[in-house]
Amino acid sequence: EGRRIWERILSESRNLSRMMNLYRPDIGDERRSRMTQLLAAFPYMLRHHIRPKCLECNGKNIPKENRILLPEPLFEPVETRHDDDKTNGGSTDPMVLRGDLTSECWVDKRTLPWSLFPDAAVAKVANAKNRPLWTCDRLGREIASVAYSENWTSRERLTMLSKVEKLSNAIGECERIHQTAVPLNYARHSLRSLTMWLLTLPFALLRDYGLMTGPIMGATAWLLFGVYQIGHSIEDPFQNTLRLSVLCEAIRKDVMTSSKDDRDAAYAADDDDIADED
Repeated sequence: EGRRIWERILSESRNLSRMMNLYRPDIGDERRSRMTQLLAAFPYMLRHHIRPKCLECNGKNIPKENRILLPEPLFEPVETRHDDDKTNGGSTDPMVLRGDLTSECWVDKRTLPWSLFPDAAVAKVANAKNRPLWTCDRLGREIASVAYSENWTSRERLTMLSKVEKLSNAIGECERIHQTAVPLNYARHSLRSLTMWLLTLPFALLRDYGLMTGPIMGATAWLLFGVYQIGHSIEDPFQNTLRLSVLCEAIRKDVMTSSKDDRDAAYAADDDDIADED
């Protein structure tokens, strides 16, 4: 399901980029450039939102004028799995203050995706609690600010806004997968049952296989515990299963390439060729 969500993000990004190029005269080059950069930055913001990870814990390696402090490293997600978790003090809030409040996380605004934002917007998006949603809001605002014209009507505006809405819906879908965990009691009971079964299996095999019971038990335990670990890993496919960096880079290349002249030529009508055909 996580893969399908990101494939839909890729498809909607391409469609939105295609419409921005198609209505380039009405949107304007400057606005279209801002919209393209916002669209290219969206998958990176979403990846960091569902896979929080400190990119540069020590800001000393980044020049002072180019480093940005992200606020979320002061918090650490605590997986409660159920509301009555005693280790969380009975709180259902998945974000609990860490004991070490001196932890810092810095990013270089010259690197992706921060270099895609204008200087005036970098601090705002860095301080936003939901950065991909902030990016969608900014993109929707850019679309809504396009003046009506003969070719740009409410139909085109609503069509592009609907695609931005689909991107914002993808944020909620990814959050649902990321925050929905297998119940702790179910996970523990499965592990206990598997362990008890493996502990008693040698008594059933010893009479038939003799000294081969040891190797057989080793291979069986390796296979079954491996299956259990795989199930635990794909519980949240955004952490280790999906190659989100590759998907983000693919979206950025498709969106940014579509703003270059080699793609713009496809939207320019050749009057001479059309006249010859007539």
